[in-house]
Amino acid sequence: MSLVEYPDSDSDNDGERSAATSPQPVQTVPKNPVKRKRTENTGDDLPPLPSAFHDLYSTNARLSTSDDPSLHGGRKRAVPHVEGNWPSHVFLEWIPSQAECLDLHSLIHHVKDLLNRQNEARTKKVPIPDITPSLQSELGATLPLHVSLSRTLQIKTENRESFLETLRSSLRRVAVRAFHFGFNGLKWVPNFERNRWFLVLAINKPEHDELNRVLNACNDAAEDCGHLGLYTGGQGDGPMQDNSTSNTSERRKGGQTKSEKADHSEYFHVSIAWNLTEPDPEWISLVQNIDISKYIQPPQESFDAVKARVGNVVHNIALTNKRSGPGKGGGLLGLG
Repeated sequence: MSLVEYPDSDSDNDGERSAATSPQPVQTVPKNPVKRKRTENTGDDLPPLPSAFHDLYSTNARLSTSDDPSLHGGRKRAVPHVEGNWPSHVFLEWIPSQAECLDLHSLIHHVKDLLNRQNEARTKKVPIPDITPSLQSELGATLPLHVSLSRTLQIKTENRESFLETLRSSLRRVAVRAFHFGFNGLKWVPNFERNRWFLVLAINKPEHDELNRVLNACNDAAEDCGHLGLYTGGQGDGPMQDNSTSNTSERRKGGQTKSEKADHSEYFHVSIAWNLTEPDPEWISLVQNIDISKYIQPPQESFDAVKARVGNVVHNIALTNKRSGPGKGGGLLGLG
């Protein structure tokens, strides 16, 4: 199981590709990027890569057969690799444009600068986390960002196709249309082991509650295949602020145990950076008070597909009929 940033997209009609070669570098972001207005058109911006490109390079080459945190910036593997298990993850994907990527770098730079200035004004200094952006690969290529719809699932070789078919069927039933999204704040959330913290953009609840509806479908599919759902509480869940108690109850349906449909809107987020040490409560409060609207606006692109990475292959399950603008258009869920 390699430690990687989660995947990306494919030709909008065909979502199943395997890893091939490494991506070529693209325009890198300045160390201290200057915020650019959303309406600015520089003329030298490269056209965006097709969504299919990112699915091909969703997994890094394995550097070691054992867990070696020195190869991954000090990160430790949460689940040991077991032969015959395929680490899998279901998610929604956002590929920031070059302008959006610059805006995100500006926001992260502002956080670092704000923490340093605040610390300099203190008589007794407080440790500042070493914040690492999650926006670019080591080669300088823009990385896609994601909203988790599952825990990391360990799917056995013989169960891969049945899991994917169960997921497709469950998503068909909820018939969610492509939808736009926006952000409502910045915060830090930990993984379950609390050995890694994520700087995340919290997501607004969409007009028609699409995030909860899609998550419920993915949780139903996971539970039908013998896995725990995301944000249903219990060991291994997250990242979320409070894992101590379950915020769902249990019901019976068709002989399967299902998590009752709860509102998980407060947990949906996009991770933009990470650090290994827990931030001081003062820094957590400081970050939550940042007006992110000065740095990042709602993305122009919508969520138009659910993605499932099984091992090193990304499968695309399309939400058909992209909306031409927030709150407009739409159609029933289709397959990629």
